[in-house]
Amino acid sequence: MKITKIIFPIFACLLLSACGGKYAGYEKTESGLYYQFFTCNETQQMPAQNDVVVAWITILTDQDSVIEDNKKMEIMMQTSKFAGDIFEALSMMHIGDSAAFLINAKQYYNIYNYGQIPDFVEEKTMLKFVINIENICTYQEFLDAKLLERQQEEQKLIADYLETNHIETEPTASGLILIKQKDGRGNMAKEGQKCVVHYTGKLLDGTVFDSSYKRNQPFEFVLGRGQVIQGWDEGFSMMNKGEKATLIIPSKLGYGENAAGMGGIPPFATLIFEVELLDIK
Repeated sequence: MKITKIIFPIFACLLLSACGGKYAGYEKTESGLYYQFFTCNETQQMPAQNDVVVAWITILTDQDSVIEDNKKMEIMMQTSKFAGDIFEALSMMHIGDSAAFLINAKQYYNIYNYGQIPDFVEEKTMLKFVINIENICTYQEFLDAKLLERQQEEQKLIADYLETNHIETEPTASGLILIKQKDGRGNMAKEGQKCVVHYTGKLLDGTVFDSSYKRNQPFEFVLGRGQVIQGWDEGFSMMNKGEKATLIIPSKLGYGENAAGMGGIPPFATLIFEVELLDIK
């Protein structure tokens, strides 16, 4: 499964002046991380290793001037790379917590910005993160939620496409929509038979990603043997020899969560095929 990219917290921040001693209003952990909690929900869940933390993070100056406003991040928990880093900060928090942390800028940029340290960063420069935890979930829960979100987005795109094009054909139980364009007079193809077809494949926005017509070369495959996407196996099993049709194939019957190389088919792409069943062998 190709997973949705998880963003690690790398920010363009201004420095905070480092003063001797403790920072006013902050407490300090044994590792040297300065923290100040505004809200603490001790009965709520805390993140474990490999959990995904959904957090809103704001960057401020030492005078609380906003440098970067609230930004929603999805952060996968991992082992701290240095004492008092962002992952130690997150490990102290619960769902619903709000807190501020002062983190050494030089160490932070060196580890999480691949050694690219801004010129203004000195040995004791500190970065201030104000963090609000919205949710904590396991990695699998994160993937499941992203999958559901993408599926819901696709369903809306399909519904909009059908409405715009005045298509009222009911989908099959699997979600395939077959719109007959020309009757065929021959037999229907059966599983194990070879289908000889012409096709043009498009995305919902009309982008053509492949066409046997342009190559002037029909395509052949054995029906029901998984040689083609599921939407084709189902669609051509419903057609007679000589029939022309439009197949609207949701991603779960196409390439699913994966991108396909030909023509740049993106993940979760609904496919539109103009097809013709030329022959059955």
